[in-house]
Amino acid sequence: MEYQNENFNGEYDFRSRFHKGWHILSNLHEYSELIYCQKGSGYVTVNGKVIYLHENEMVWIPPNYIHQYDFESAEVICAVFSNDFIPLFFKKLNKRYFCASAINMSEMSEILEEFPEMKKQDSLRISGYLNLIGAIVLERSTFENGRNVDGVLCQRVFSYLVDNFSENISLSQLAKVLGYNEKYLSHTLHDLTGIHFRKLLNSYRIDYAKKLLSGSHNMTISAIATTCGFNSLNTFNREFKRLVGITPSEYRRR
Repeated sequence: MEYQNENFNGEYDFRSRFHKGWHILSNLHEYSELIYCQKGSGYVTVNGKVIYLHENEMVWIPPNYIHQYDFESAEVICAVFSNDFIPLFFKKLNKRYFCASAINMSEMSEILEEFPEMKKQDSLRISGYLNLIGAIVLERSTFENGRNVDGVLCQRVFSYLVDNFSENISLSQLAKVLGYNEKYLSHTLHDLTGIHFRKLLNSYRIDYAKKLLSGSHNMTISAIATTCGFNSLNTFNREFKRLVGITPSEYRRR
């Protein structure tokens, strides 16, 4: 599973592309995403749930949901966007777990087909379109208040890590916060993501470190390591090189 660090911490960030015969492996990110099937059919997997997507149907994917696509010959449009476009969508969710599903969007097909041509500069129009689509999604979707779905657990873990990855977090502490057995939490995370908790946590930290190394030139590497939650500069350097392939200093120079 890949954490897509390009879809992180942006402001009115929007990208959309048309794809034909598209496969993408399991991934997650901080942004929201939608996938619309313009022609043909294929499969979308969200938090372990397989969804068969037909022509004129769409799947809406909230932040930090694990998802992958398998469209062998279909024509699809994918849009990824920062969450500041749709604050009312999250307010309407009211902390309920959103169950991703195939939604018929025939009446919105012309708007969805415009997305690949739109640029970030069209932010006002994009915001209007996304909120209109989001309203339809909320009307036609189902929600879970319980915690009996493994996907719910993972989504809660990812959301917690996004907000707290710079803190001194352990698996046992996280299990207490979420109210789960530590062994069950560890087993479920590994089954769904293929990644152990510590590696997942460090992935978030290193992704944020890359942002700081690229943009915060006044911060020392030691300060960046501390800001990202590493107690030791040596540990930070070692983990950064393991995940990125080069040292933080080399990354900053490049």
